[in-house]
Amino acid sequence: MDNNIDIIKELQKLKLSDYPVREITEIIQKIGRIGIMITDYHKTKDIERAVNNTKEEPEFNLVSRISYKPAEYNQTFFRASTPNTTMFYGAVLPAQSIETEKKYARITGMSEISTLLRSHEILEGQSRITFGNWEVSGNISLATIIDPTREYAQTYLNELKDKYHNFIAKESKEIQQKSIKYLKYFSTEFSKEVGTCQNHEYLISALLTEFLVGRQFDGVVYPSVRSQGYGLCVAIHPRVMNNLKLTKVLQCKLIKTAGQPDDNISLINEKVCLVEDEATEFKLIEI
Repeated sequence: MDNNIDIIKELQKLKLSDYPVREITEIIQKIGRIGIMITDYHKTKDIERAVNNTKEEPEFNLVSRISYKPAEYNQTFFRASTPNTTMFYGAVLPAQSIETEKKYARITGMSEISTLLRSHEILEGQSRITFGNWEVSGNISLATIIDPTREYAQTYLNELKDKYHNFIAKESKEIQQKSIKYLKYFSTEFSKEVGTCQNHEYLISALLTEFLVGRQFDGVVYPSVRSQGYGLCVAIHPRVMNNLKLTKVLQCKLIKTAGQPDDNISLINEKVCLVEDEATEFKLIEI
């Protein structure tokens, strides 16, 4: 009997809308040893976090407001967080040119949070988004969630996949097969398109992340769903936030107009601030 397939089937047969949290946790704990590659981020690596402004909060001035969601407000499941484990979400790209990396990280972060940008039903409108540039100041080790069997459209994702195959090649054939099978399945869970008010669909990826951060990982890194794989998303546990420092804040206006899909979006830089080390507040200045 193939126990690997049995465990996956145990997860697949659950009715997620019933929120079977205990059952999923118990099943995940049965997995045993598999090979999950670590992605390390070191000093000077940038992670960009995007946060929606609202009518109630048209402008931010607190570092904490563009950091992770405080535990007391973290009351539901998201792609890599549970009500018990809040996470810092951000976007990164593999090192290319600095400008290319920042551009696509911004697109990735914006795609993840902006309904206006993603929606095909909303043809035009405006919103404000604030981007925080967080610099890694110490080592952060993340579990890499990527499908080892998939041919990605993006070169850097295929390179990451190839890196995983090189990593797992040192293991026995049994562990290789088991690891690839599980990682393929969990990557599918992380890449789900989830609709509004359907947060139960995040249960498996969120509880797997919670399990991983209880081991040696500081969080997870996975291809962005909302931007069709352009960029990587990170979810980092607050215990290592002392290895991140906010260096810059940029407030932008997102404008969507009715027109051709390729040219109906514009992002206008409005205000900016360089944030001092150890600061808890900042003041945005008009550009």
